Amino acid sequence: MGADAHPVACTRHCQHFRQHNSLRTIAAVGDSITYGTCASDRARTAWPAQLQRGYLWQDPTVRVLNFGASGRTMTRSGDNPYWDDPEFNRAKASKADAFVIGLGTNDAKHYNWDRQAFEQDYRDMVSIFQGLDAEVYLVVPPPLYEDGAYDMNATVINHIFPSLIPQIANETGATGVIDVFDALGGSALNAPELFCDYQSCDACHPNDAGYDRLAGAVFRSLFYRPDLPLLAGEVINPPLNAPEVVAEWKPPASFYLAMAPAIALAVVVANLCLGVFWTCYHTARACGGPQRGRPYNSAPASDIGSDIELA
Repeated sequence: MGADAHPVACTRHCQHFRQHNSLRTIAAVGDSITYGTCASDRARTAWPAQLQRGYLWQDPTVRVLNFGASGRTMTRSGDNPYWDDPEFNRAKASKADAFVIGLGTNDAKHYNWDRQAFEQDYRDMVSIFQGLDAEVYLVVPPPLYEDGAYDMNATVINHIFPSLIPQIANETGATGVIDVFDALGGSALNAPELFCDYQSCDACHPNDAGYDRLAGAVFRSLFYRPDLPLLAGEVINPPLNAPEVVAEWKPPASFYLAMAPAIALAVVVANLCLGVFWTCYHTARACGGPQRGRPYNSAPASDIGSDIELA
């Protein structure tokens, strides 16, 4: 698109994703779902990689850094606290503009779950990242498709987290909540194809398609910002549920004025053709030409057999 080209408005099926200029470095903090377990190639298909390669490829100045660590918990008292992992220190030192926290799935293991400790430690981590002058987004983890997988309690993941994590976000003043839970099937568990295919099937970790869906949810939360002022030259498009309006074309008065000579000429030509037709028709009749209902070479019925002697 050239410098003088005008932006093309999307249809009602298209959302306008506004560029969020302040985000240059995005830090993905989390467990194995952030790390990319069960991805066919985590360097390419883990969700941070898909966010970078699939959604932000047009802006090479934006970096998405993966600080995921498998098996880690949000609670300090868990069996593998993220707090003690080197990735936590690397994340804090990344100078990121936004932190995306995707922890909690391993806290749902029956020997790790402690709601009070989970809430307190989550608040503490949000506060630490906010102290780095960064935006902080909290991820509602994907649903668990089989209770007991990896010793995890489906009730915690599928029924407690969807309301608890938004509550923590509200209490801490986090920038936003990324609803990965509903994006990957929700409480109805209606997207098993995002977890189970020829590639992998463990009821907990998404496959490549699931990680792509997850990356899309993160992208929308970070970059679709209707609350921010428009940049110069941007066009607001209708929301997804807006009715589609089909405009009816109404020609201006100048259109009819421009068409008047052509219409007049067409009328004159039609009259001339009609006159020529009638002239030719009557001339043909006068010369014994074709008449209605008779072939060209047929004689009048009264002439047939007039010279034949009847027996």
